[in-house]
Amino acid sequence: MKKNQMITLLSLFILICGLSTIYAEDATVGSSTFTLPDGYTVNQTNESVTMLTGENSVIVIYEGDVINLEDAKQARIDAGYEFIGEDTYDCDGISLNQQNFKKDNINACIYTFNKDNKNYIIVFTIPEGQEIPSYEANPVTGIIDSLE
Repeated sequence: MKKNQMITLLSLFILICGLSTIYAEDATVGSSTFTLPDGYTVNQTNESVTMLTGENSVIVIYEGDVINLEDAKQARIDAGYEFIGEDTYDCDGISLNQQNFKKDNINACIYTFNKDNKNYIIVFTIPEGQEIPSYEANPVTGIIDSLE
């Protein structure tokens, strides 16, 4: 009888473990928190900047003052980055500016926006030739949505 009870308890334990919710890990940038995208780890952080690394990409998140978008674009061009394109669009009620650059076989997508009266810049870098993920698959989208 004891053996059957142990088997039943073990089975119940395995079932409960299998049904447990897996919680996403949170990370911090400045005074904000966000959900860490799947496949990314916090590599480095300081008061206003957090760097995440993934398999083939790096994401840098900054919270703080930002300069004029045109001045920022020109500064990047002056630093040797090739300007690829720019778009401003709405992301769940947030006006988001995206500037894309290329340098040293790396594409950099730079997202600048204000959410909850805080300014953010997110830089998403991927190898040249790798497509920028769609809105739904882009890890930056999840970061923006989860910023608090």
